[in-house]
Formats: sequence, structure tokens, C-alpha cells
Amino acid sequence: MTHKKVGVRQCTSYSLEEKLIVVKYVQENERNAAAKHFNLDVPMKKHSETSGRKAFYLKAEKILYSWIIEQRKKGFAINYISIRLQMCKILKESSIQALYSVGEYEFQRNLSWINSFIKRFGLSLRRKTKISQKLPEDLEEKLDEFRRYIIRLKTLYNFDLNSIFNMDETPV
Repeated sequence: MTHKKVGVRQCTSYSLEEKLIVVKYVQENERNAAAKHFNLDVPMKKHSETSGRKAFYLKAEKILYSWIIEQRKKGFAINYISIRLQMCKILKESSIQALYSVGEYEFQRNLSWINSFIKRFGLSLRRKTKISQKLPEDLEEKLDEFRRYIIRLKTLYNFDLNSIFNMDETPV
């Protein structure tokens, strides 16, 4: 079966018909063969579904991911430092050192690796917040005491009522 060649264009804009021909060829062969057959440019050959750099320590990263999930289930906060320290600990394990020629000291411990790891595994470093504060049992008593205190201050210093206001947070 002969396949229609897709013309190479300078602006890399292809019609739907041309794209369908390439997709069909890829399904019958493989992506690199299609790129070569249709003379597609290098960036299109290298395009993959997952962007970014591939993991060098894939098995170690899977162990790290499991550890992070376990820590989250326990309610512990995870940050960049804890991720880095745990990865170094994992890389010191003999079963992991046997897999990789470079050890923990060769490991790229910078923020870009952590960000790439987080992106590869679809993680985020958001923290779980408290649902709400619990009100004190003697709430009514404390409110009455506070009202009496305000009335005493108003009487003592002769405040106008419009000078008294409620504020939940401190202004900046």
C-alpha cells in the first residue's frame, strides 16, 4: 500500500487531511518512522505526550511518591526540604544504590529537580487547613464580660458610639 507524502512547509501548519494521513501511518508503523517517512522536522519528532525531562531515578522517585502519599494520609505537611531529605535517604538504600551507577552525592538536589518531580507525579505542596475553630464552652459568659468591659471604657472615657467598631483582623 502506498502512502501519500505530506509536503513539508516552512510554517509547520498542516491540513486536517495531512494530519490524518500521518496519524494513520503512525498507527501502522511507529512515530519515528512516520517522522522520517514524511520528512517532519526535529521538534515534531521529539514531541511526546509528557513534557519535561524524564526521571533518572525512576524507581527511587516511585518510592518517594509512596512516602509522600503515606505522610499526607497521616496528616503531615510535606515541603521542599522534606522531599529532598527523603530522596537522599532513599538513594542511600543498598537496593537503590545497586540500580544506579551514581549515588546520593551525585544526585541533583536543587529546586528544579523537585519541581520536575512534583510535575511528573501530579503533586502539589498545598497544606490541609483546619476546618474551623472550636468555640469555647463559656462563650456567652465571655461575651457578656466583654460587653461590660466596653461599656465601662465608654463611660470612663466618654467615647462616642461611632468611635467603637469591630475588627476581625489587624489592618496593615
